[in-house]
Amino acid sequence: MAAAHAQSSGRQPISTCPSTAVAPPSMAGAQAGRLKDAQLVVAVHNDAADFFRSDVKLVDVASGAIVGQLSGQSSAHTSAAAGLICLVPTGTSGSAVRVFNPATGGMTDIPAGPTAAHCGLNPQFSYVFAQVPTTKEYKVLRIVTSKDYNNNPRRQSCDILTLGGLGQRWRPAPSPLVLLSTTIPRHRAVTAGFAHFLTTTRTIGYDGIASFDLEKEEWRPSLLQGPLPSESRNCCHSSLSLVELNGHLAFVHHNYLSYCIDMWVLADLEKSTWFKIQSLHLGSVLRGWEEPDMGQPVPLIPITRPLKEIFAQPLMMLDDGRIAFWVAFPNSSLRLYDPKTCKCEDVVDMRKACGIVGLYKGSQVGLA
Repeated sequence: MAAAHAQSSGRQPISTCPSTAVAPPSMAGAQAGRLKDAQLVVAVHNDAADFFRSDVKLVDVASGAIVGQLSGQSSAHTSAAAGLICLVPTGTSGSAVRVFNPATGGMTDIPAGPTAAHCGLNPQFSYVFAQVPTTKEYKVLRIVTSKDYNNNPRRQSCDILTLGGLGQRWRPAPSPLVLLSTTIPRHRAVTAGFAHFLTTTRTIGYDGIASFDLEKEEWRPSLLQGPLPSESRNCCHSSLSLVELNGHLAFVHHNYLSYCIDMWVLADLEKSTWFKIQSLHLGSVLRGWEEPDMGQPVPLIPITRPLKEIFAQPLMMLDDGRIAFWVAFPNSSLRLYDPKTCKCEDVVDMRKACGIVGLYKGSQVGLA
């Protein structure tokens, strides 16, 4: 693959691409010493018999070891911020929000209640859990999508709560300027005190991004323009994702026509300036996209190939330059891409009905 390059609007490259309650017993163990500096992700494994019942696991990215587990949670939404894990049980908007601290084993239930703004048919609830960098407060942003008789999104309203603040009750927050994509978790990310969402409008292309300031509790007055070139801005919406990558907002495009995974990071929020950091060949990360070996004869009988993996979500960049990816389909796998070899290695196969919901960056005192 050619060297990574900048798009228009002053986007410059920063690197080149070398390739086309009580803590459960499992939270304690002898692994604590060697896990002092471990880089962990929060994985949710859904029960096959009850999809809304799940186990929450802490997984070491480098080794694939499960270093902690919270079993049997009835949760429809799970997310992580800094050293806490937020679980929203199944049910209506009146469901309580549960916050778990793996380091201490502490569990806090936050009562919830609907506001007058929640109306319409079959409202859909989505949540963002984050820590405000300047105040160190933890906040939960709730977005309610009301639908029309055809089950199409009609409008969205917002609530917010601060852990430990204002009686820990939901309070109204401004509605977004445009409809947001809230049904696909990878269409949102939190970085530097902002919650970013891909929009559903095609006015500026599908890479338009709405940003909510968690400290000021308001939406930025203008949309953030994504980094896609003009000819790609009306691509399939499901091929796009937003990621918090080592503290930066990253934009990822699975360009299946070009057999590439393109990645940018945001350099300047106000100027919508992006840097392209990688353009990886699909086959270097995903199975089933490898290029055929032209030196081998064509078999007389066609070879049955496994299903193509279709999506890789970057999670973090390790100190040695390797990039951790989560591959969801057909089986959930944690995978490390090495830019030196342009190849991936499987770290752990987490099987089906499992998803990565965030990074765990807190103290591991509770693991001792």
